[in-house]
Order: sequence, then structure tokens, then C-alpha cells
Amino acid sequence: MYKAKTDYEIFSRNKHSFSSDYRVIEKWINSQDKILARALTRSHGYNRVVSLFDFDQLSLLERFQYIDKVCVVSGSESELELNFVNAREVFTTSLDDGYDLTDNWDSENFINKEAIASFDFVICNQVLEHVPDPIKAFKNLVLISKPGGYIWVSIPVINRIHDEPNFYSSGYHPRYLQFLADKFHLDTIHIGAWGSIKYKLFAVTRNWPPYRKLKKGLRSNSDFLFPRGIFLDGRKLEKKHLVDTWGLFQKPTV
Repeated sequence: MYKAKTDYEIFSRNKHSFSSDYRVIEKWINSQDKILARALTRSHGYNRVVSLFDFDQLSLLERFQYIDKVCVVSGSESELELNFVNAREVFTTSLDDGYDLTDNWDSENFINKEAIASFDFVICNQVLEHVPDPIKAFKNLVLISKPGGYIWVSIPVINRIHDEPNFYSSGYHPRYLQFLADKFHLDTIHIGAWGSIKYKLFAVTRNWPPYRKLKKGLRSNSDFLFPRGIFLDGRKLEKKHLVDTWGLFQKPTV
């Protein structure tokens, strides 16, 4: 019987930990080139920005800036994590090429057998909530990873319904990532999470607010849905109001 982990047990296992203080992240944003900095402040939900901050720190500490083969599962070559990984080769999966996460990739019917245990790094962002069996999907990520390879996964903790009919869950607690890692005997390098009540309310009712719309004051029409939010800085982490979680795992070499 699997014993569920407490929050302390989950986050205390992290090999590396980082501050989610918005002032630290603001300095990090300003250190990026202008194009990326603009995207981080205007084009992407702030949850995504915090996860990318963690990813960048991990890339330095784990020294995976230089990776041979990266696989982006159900994503594209414009995945923002690739800004922090200098990969020799980037491969993206698609249904048309036979990479269906609802299938068993270790079965005889899987047509891409050369992909098994072939990637140094596997990236899978905001995908598991869109498949009916996330355990099977995660197993497939492990299958295509080399021994010693990294697996990066991000999932929502809470989300509004979108991309129907391929939507199966509004989200998962960070302990679900730890459960998946334990089930497939992966080493946990880092599990992160972020959220605030201001972000959560906007995310589940209307949109995914970016960095600049979470500051104090009237920033958009969405603020009228939650007037108290005008007086809150939605960039500050509130552990009781998580909206996103992510993890970096490593496949054992033996």
C-alpha cells in the first residue's frame, strides 16, 4: 500500500530548493534578453514564469545546459525551457508520428521502438491533465528516457476546463508527482509549486494572468471580478492557493 507524503516529506526531499519571492524572480526576469523578458512579463501566466525560474536554476546546478538529445512530448521546439538547455538535437512527438500517450510504448505495437531509452532529457508541460490515464502517460516518459536521463513535468494543481474534449482533470497536488516518481523508481531532484489567491481566482474564472497583471492596483477588467485583489500583490506565494506544480526527476543508471 502506498503511503501518501505530507507537504514536508515532499519538499524536504528536494536536492535543490529556491526562493519563490517575486523580487528574486523579478531580478531574474530583468537578467534575460529583452525578447524573453517581454514574454515572461506579458505573454505567459506567472505560474509558468516561476517554473521557468526553477528550471533555469536547476540547469546550472545539475549542469544540463549542454544536453545531447531532448524530447519535448506533446509540445514544440518553441518550448521556453529550451532557452536554458543547449541541446544538440531537439525532437518533438506528435500523434501523427505514432506517439500517442494513451498507448503502451513498451508494447509490440509501438512503431517508434528506436525512441525507447534514447533521450537524455524529456520535457512534458501541462499534458497529463489532457490524457485519461496519466500513470500510463508518465510511464511512457520514463520509457523513452536514457538511464541517467532527466524528466521534467509540469501540471496544474487547479485549472479551468479548456481544450475540450481532451480534458480529463482540473489538476493534481504536488504529491501526485512524487507518487509517480516513486512508482517508477525515479530519483527526485526537485519538486516545485506556486500559487496565489489572486492568480487562482482569475485562472479558474477567466484567464491566466501574466506577471504585470498581478501587481497591486487596477490592471485589467478582470479585477472587477475580484475587487479585493486590487489591494493584493498576486505575485506573492500563498501555499494554500497553489495553482501549478512541476518536478525534475532522474532515471537511475542501474
